[in-house]
Amino acid sequence: MSLFRLSNHIFNLGLDSQELIVYAYLCSLPSSGFTLQGAAVISVKQRTIAANCGIRSPVTVAKTIDRLREKGLVDYLERQYKTNGHRGTYWYAVTKHPTDNGFFTVDRHVFGMLVPRQMLVYLFLCKSFSTVLYDCWNSYNDIAAQIGMKRESVIQTIRELVELGLIVRMQRRSKENRRVYVDNHYSIVRFEVGHIRAQMPKMRSAPEQADIIMYHPAALCRICPEVRSAVWGSP
Repeated sequence: MSLFRLSNHIFNLGLDSQELIVYAYLCSLPSSGFTLQGAAVISVKQRTIAANCGIRSPVTVAKTIDRLREKGLVDYLERQYKTNGHRGTYWYAVTKHPTDNGFFTVDRHVFGMLVPRQMLVYLFLCKSFSTVLYDCWNSYNDIAAQIGMKRESVIQTIRELVELGLIVRMQRRSKENRRVYVDNHYSIVRFEVGHIRAQMPKMRSAPEQADIIMYHPAALCRICPEVRSAVWGSP
């Protein structure tokens, strides 16, 4: 899988959605070396950043990188010139926060699929996802409070992520009233060569499976057979 690590502290840096997606994208790129201060040296066109971060204009990318520079996360290096005298691709020194004290993984395939608002929610779900329980159970209110987004926008964004096939949303029944579904649980869909794999919560029994409604219309047919049969039974 094409995964890279991001520090859990990325949500404590005071980044807006555009800054977060650009910074995450730069962190996902392979470095060609390191500065004396330990920053990763990366070369990428601003037009490429815009295309992979759901940003319309390279000018907006430049302004976003300027804000990241003010926060000490990205710095410009000397821009080289081509043999024809034209300026070459931008070089950046990207300060990646250490992952020793906690990190989460993100699939590189999602870049180019999401706009900044969607990436903000997606990254938060990736951070909250338990690799032991294969589950994430944050409420709409919790997500909204943690990332500074309105609850209605969170609900709409999660619906979009489900439709894109990037997450699976499940609802569990209330213990007091079995007719009512209350808790939202999420699983992250990972890309693998040849198919897409959903990291699903472990099902202990048939009754427990019956207590769950799953929402994943875009990628339903592409979930690997063992996951599909574990949740819906054999076709």
